Amino acid sequence: PDAGQGRLRVRDNAGPGRDVKASPLRLVSLTLRNYRNYARLQLELGPHLNVFLGQNAQGKTNLLESVAILALSSSPRARREGDLIGPLATEALVEAVVETGGRSVELSLRVSQESERTAKAIRVDGVARRAVDLPGEIQATLFWPEDLSLVKGGPEHRRRFLNEMLVQVVRGYGRTLARYRRVLDQRNHLLKRIAAGHEGRDSLAVWDAELATLGAALTSARAEAVLELAPLASANHSAIAAGETLAVGYEGTALDHAAALRSAHDEDLRRGTTTVGPHRDDLDIKINGADARGLASQGQQRTAVVSLKLAESDLIEVRSGERPILLLDDVLSELDPIRREALLARVGGAGQVIVTSVEAEPFPTELMERATVRCINGGRVETCG
Repeated sequence: PDAGQGRLRVRDNAGPGRDVKASPLRLVSLTLRNYRNYARLQLELGPHLNVFLGQNAQGKTNLLESVAILALSSSPRARREGDLIGPLATEALVEAVVETGGRSVELSLRVSQESERTAKAIRVDGVARRAVDLPGEIQATLFWPEDLSLVKGGPEHRRRFLNEMLVQVVRGYGRTLARYRRVLDQRNHLLKRIAAGHEGRDSLAVWDAELATLGAALTSARAEAVLELAPLASANHSAIAAGETLAVGYEGTALDHAAALRSAHDEDLRRGTTTVGPHRDDLDIKINGADARGLASQGQQRTAVVSLKLAESDLIEVRSGERPILLLDDVLSELDPIRREALLARVGGAGQVIVTSVEAEPFPTELMERATVRCINGGRVETCG
């Protein structure tokens, strides 16, 4: 069953609250060892805009992924953690030095493979930590081409988007979500046993009660966040695509989760699965009043996704007090020149930004003069030219 979380492991201690004065967050250095196509990399990053240029399949996305892993404790891209390990050894290493809240933090994530077993070891300032405790040490908002599924794909992609944002800003959300998924599994198993005649319908009551309590907490957090997210997404979209409107709404379960579960008993037993709850919720995304999924162009869809990601970054900043590192992979493709210019103006002064591109041509000269620019070729990061 999907509550929209996927492989993401979460830390249950979100930021200090709302309307906190933003403090600088900076990825100072990044070290990779046998990580995908990077045999060995030691990289110092600029405090503001960092541009990495290179042809496809040279390692641009792998670089951004390594930063995202430090933010989420798992890759939003790899099907198996063993896929992160390069060809030179049986383990991969990602290390970083981060400046956050006026202090310096050293992060380390090591993935090792022994036979069919993959192990992960995480350290923060040299102290071993669990995977669930890593998110929050560094905050990042990531866009890459696969994120077009936020508009084009099924509702599970939009639930994951909300979950990845909320675990960073709502205290207890991650643990509530994990508990919800476990109870949902147990209720679905019970539904099959009832349908097979091994249990009575009255045995659903205890699971309904717990699922309703947990589901109501998730729905409330999501609905409140979307109310906050919607005007931020609209403002970002208007700035990038003048004349277009972006509207975002939450499509969630009715407030009385217990009643909704009771009303769905017959349908749930027929299907053998729970048909109502936050694991079925969605976002309604409209461009100029029309459904963005079916009626918008590719460029409009990409603009909408970028606007949602920028809004996510804005919301995290407001609630946690730190501007997340913005990771933008091939964000300029399929945007017309006007939208490109507006997007670059939008992110040019927005804390630390790491952006990749096949070519330098889309970037204005004055922006490139202020940026830290490097080229990637075959897993090597070099000075361009």
